[in-house]
Amino acid sequence: MKRIVTYDVKQGHDYQAFYDYVEQMGAEKITESTYLFDTNLGQRDFANKIRSLFKRGDAVAYISYDSKAGTLFYERL
Repeated sequence: MKRIVTYDVKQGHDYQAFYDYVEQMGAEKITESTYLFDTNLGQRDFANKIRSLFKRGDAVAYISYDSKAGTLFYERL
């Protein structure tokens, strides 16, 4: 499943855990704060993983496309 993660990290917070995950997953950088992931993780597991990489106060969301239903899905984390 292809999923896009976009974020705005609160000043003083660290991006490193997210960048490490981006590298581990081979995610593609789209913009300075937007990455495309191709993952086998289900929706809940992916959301929980991404949520764990950021801190309270960071603005994080992900977008995915359900090709079977032809719908776009967006969730703030």
